[in-house]
Amino acid sequence: MNVLLLREHYADGHQDSWALMTTADFAHAAQPKEQYHLRAAIEERHRLLKCFYDLSDFHSRSLHVITAQVVFILLSYTLRQWQLWRLRQEEELAGKTPGLLQRRLNIHHQHVVIYHQHAYTQMPLVTFTREVLELAPEARAKALAKIRKLEESFLTPLDNVRAPP
Repeated sequence: MNVLLLREHYADGHQDSWALMTTADFAHAAQPKEQYHLRAAIEERHRLLKCFYDLSDFHSRSLHVITAQVVFILLSYTLRQWQLWRLRQEEELAGKTPGLLQRRLNIHHQHVVIYHQHAYTQMPLVTFTREVLELAPEARAKALAKIRKLEESFLTPLDNVRAPP
């Protein structure tokens, strides 16, 4: 059994003393305290699951239906966390309610801007996609060729802009 005695000093001059007891061995005295701080994040995630992901809102008395609902809710939560990780926004959006996440990740906030001569239009991505799909076949083929060329340019490495000529 290991006990770590801690004393916190605050800006107003008061102190709090507390202890952490663990069965784990640790090489550095700060290690158990750092791991203990993860507890708050874990508890917040549990609170979000219980309060906002309808883990308690069961309409059936069948164990199979309840089990399926819990599994699907946990899968959706896990997929949302993976989506946030993929977008590299986990610190900004982690701990937010599902409604706020839906608004922040909403496809309606993605726009395509089309410039032509001295004018432009800004279209939601869904509207732009519909417009492209409704083009005549020859115009759609021409647009597809341009998009492929643009995509190819995105996938090729950039020239070293800072290199001397």
